[in-house]
Amino acid sequence: MTSSELIVTDLLEALPGREEEVRRKLLAVTEGERRVGPSFGLTRFDLHRNTAKPSQFLLYEIWASKDGFEEYHRTHRPPELSSFLEEAGHLLTEAPEDVSQQWKMISTPAENQASFVATAFLDALAISDANAIAALWADDACLEFPFAPEGFPKSVKGQPAIETYFRDALEVVTPIAYPNRVVTPLADPNACVIEFDSQLTVGDDPTVQENSYITIVRVRDGKIVLFKEHYDSVKRVAGFPSADEVSGDAASAHTVSVSLRAREDAADDLAALMAEVRVRAAKDDGCRFYRVFRDQADPAQFVIFEAWDTEDAFAAHMAADWVAEVNRKIAQITEGKTTALSLVEI
Repeated sequence: MTSSELIVTDLLEALPGREEEVRRKLLAVTEGERRVGPSFGLTRFDLHRNTAKPSQFLLYEIWASKDGFEEYHRTHRPPELSSFLEEAGHLLTEAPEDVSQQWKMISTPAENQASFVATAFLDALAISDANAIAALWADDACLEFPFAPEGFPKSVKGQPAIETYFRDALEVVTPIAYPNRVVTPLADPNACVIEFDSQLTVGDDPTVQENSYITIVRVRDGKIVLFKEHYDSVKRVAGFPSADEVSGDAASAHTVSVSLRAREDAADDLAALMAEVRVRAAKDDGCRFYRVFRDQADPAQFVIFEAWDTEDAFAAHMAADWVAEVNRKIAQITEGKTTALSLVEI
C-alpha cells in the first residue's frame, strides 16, 4: 500500500435483537462491494465482528484514490448497499454515513509482491501475451488445478511445461476479459488470494464462455512459484489443453505426422491456412490434439502433428468435405513431396 490510497472504516452497532439480521445484510453488502468496487479502485473490503460485543461490526475498505471512492458512492452503489442504507435506521444505533471515517496511510508497510504478480499475469492473459506470461514463472513453478474435471490436468510443473501449456491454450482460446477481480493480500508479502471471473471464446465459435476462480498465489523474487487455481469444474474449460496433451501421453491414440513444404512465395499463405485448419480440426470428433509447426531456420517447411482416439476417427476426419477442400488449397501452394507417417509412442 502507498500513502496515496484512501482507507475508510465504519464501526456499526446493531440495535438489540437485530444482530443476526445486520450480520446477514452486511455479508450481502460485502459481496456487492467486492463485485462492483474494483472497477472504481477498491482493492480491499473486509467485514469484522467484535468478539466481545457481537452487536458491533467493523467495515474496513482500501481504495486506490478518494476520487474513485466518491464516484462509486455517487452513482454506482450496488443494490445490496443501497438497500442496507435505506433500512439502516431500523437496524443500527447510528446511520453508517455518520460514523464513516477516512484515513490516509502515513507509514510504508511492505507491499504485497504476490498481488502485483498475480495482477500482471491476468493482464497478460487478457491480451494473449504469451511471452509476458512465460516470463512470470519461476523455473520450479507449479500450476495446480485441485478441482479439475476428468480429462484435464491436476497440475503442470516447471516453467517450460507451464509456458507450453499457455502457448498451446492461446492457440485455440481467445481471452476477452478477466473482470471482477478481488485481490486479498496475505500477511506474507509473497502470498495472496485473488478472485476473478473469465470471459473467452474458443476457436471460431463466437459464444462467450464464462467461469469463476479463487486462486492462491505464491511468489519468490517476483516470479510465481505456486498458482493454485480453484474454478467451477461444472463449467468445462473448453479449449485448454487436456491431461493427455500436457503429459504427452498419446500411446493409445492414432498419431500422425505430416511434413510439407510451401512454395517460397506462399509460405505465409500456408501458415495462415494451417492456423485455420488447426482450429477446425481440433473440433472434429475424436481429435485429441492437432498442432502445426514451422521450421524457424526454413520458414517454408511445416510439420503437422496430430492424435486421434482411433484410426476410424482419423479416417472420418480425412473424408470430411472441408478437409478435401483444404487439401486442394494446400496442393496449390506447396511443392515437393508431402510425407505422412503413422506413429506409435514408445
